[in-house]
Amino acid sequence: MAPGPGARPHLVTDSADAPRAGGWRRRILAVLPVLVLGALIAASLVMVERLDEDRVGEPALGDVRPTVPLLSVRRDLAPLADEAAERRLVTRLGEFVGGLPPDTCLSVDAGDVRFDHRADDPQVPASATKILTGVAALIALGGDHRYTTTVSTPTPPVDGVVAGDLHLIGGGDPILAQAEYAARYRRPQRFSDLRALAEAVAAAGVVRVEGAVVGDESRYDTERYHPAWPPRFITQDQTGPLSALIVNDGFAEWPATGAGPVEPAPDPAAHAAEVFRLLLEERGVTVGAGSRSGPAPAGAPVVAEHRSPPLRDVVGQMLSESDNATAELLVKELGLQVGGAGTFAAGAAAVTRVLAEAGFDVAGTAVVDGSGLASANALDCELLMALLEHPPTADAVREGLAVAGESGTLAERWQDTALAGRVRAKTGTLNQVTALAGVAATDAGGEVTFALVVNVPEPERIQLETIAAQQRLAELLVAHPDRPDLSAFAP
Repeated sequence: MAPGPGARPHLVTDSADAPRAGGWRRRILAVLPVLVLGALIAASLVMVERLDEDRVGEPALGDVRPTVPLLSVRRDLAPLADEAAERRLVTRLGEFVGGLPPDTCLSVDAGDVRFDHRADDPQVPASATKILTGVAALIALGGDHRYTTTVSTPTPPVDGVVAGDLHLIGGGDPILAQAEYAARYRRPQRFSDLRALAEAVAAAGVVRVEGAVVGDESRYDTERYHPAWPPRFITQDQTGPLSALIVNDGFAEWPATGAGPVEPAPDPAAHAAEVFRLLLEERGVTVGAGSRSGPAPAGAPVVAEHRSPPLRDVVGQMLSESDNATAELLVKELGLQVGGAGTFAAGAAAVTRVLAEAGFDVAGTAVVDGSGLASANALDCELLMALLEHPPTADAVREGLAVAGESGTLAERWQDTALAGRVRAKTGTLNQVTALAGVAATDAGGEVTFALVVNVPEPERIQLETIAAQQRLAELLVAHPDRPDLSAFAP
């Protein structure tokens, strides 16, 4: 993919372009610094003479001396050291990728050097797909977008009494939950508190509902799981049943703390309505006819509504925790907003359309779902790099990435190493896929963007050594530019 306007010049090379050893090259490299140094010295002497001539008769300005003299080995060797560091990184990255399976793409942008290996060859990205989903959502909906969950009644309450049903209308909020559910995770979770909506209904003066609490999920379709997913993903609860109205990820039962078996709600909207009914009862609002699911009448008066955190936070949590349900509901919202239908198919088409219209090269990209659980997804490292470096969304995406040794899916990795707190990335794992894409903070205070996707054919599986090799990549990037300390040389 061609660099955009204003892109910095960089060295582009494939791993096959790594320098090869040879006596003639060593001889030239040995002589070159001497010739360059001689030329620099001669030019510096002429400049000094001219400066002295120009200053004859001028008033003295004091003794001003450069920190590093004009005639300095350190000054003259610095550009050579920088170039050597660039070549060293390219060589080491070539050696690194040479030890990985053949179906590997790797791209690295260190500002002064760009390395690409099969960068435009589409691979199965696993959960790295969520970068694609997140950027498309931020572009199409905006980082300030908020989901709204609404409570309405067919007729306005009279003296605090709702004569008919109370409708809980789903707005597609993927993180609507109870505090108890969010607290079961080891790390703090952003969530939309359904309790706050119940409190708003009570604050509006409602004391009794003669009818039922009815959950409306009509914003999207009712396809709970993507047809491209293998059945094991459903039994493994990789995501709960999807709906425009879900609470607690669509799980009706879940352990209070830690990991454990969960029970998907057979009717997510009805489950949400029942949870909401109980929250109302706790706040003194009685409900006469229980709870169920069903569509709300159009144009019904609104009693209360609750808005989610801004989309940038929702996308950030999706990226950090690799939240499959959030990714799929983002896709359905994109399908509705861009394609007119809250479905998997409309959403996948919307993702591709949004990115293409934003100027991304999506040739060879296949978007099947939003989470990356489908093995039919395909994208290349060049596109991942462009997504990570896209100026309008880069800050929100990078802030949402998991941090090595600290947060998200990288919280347990590289904790006691120099990489902790220095690498922010999106992970991706399937039986035949491992991926890591993000940014690394270097020892020199710079930043390196990278994307690595490794595939193996079935029935093979990704080996633990291949996943462990990601640490070696991160170490190479953090250490760049690896150059000698020129302060050891005399001025």
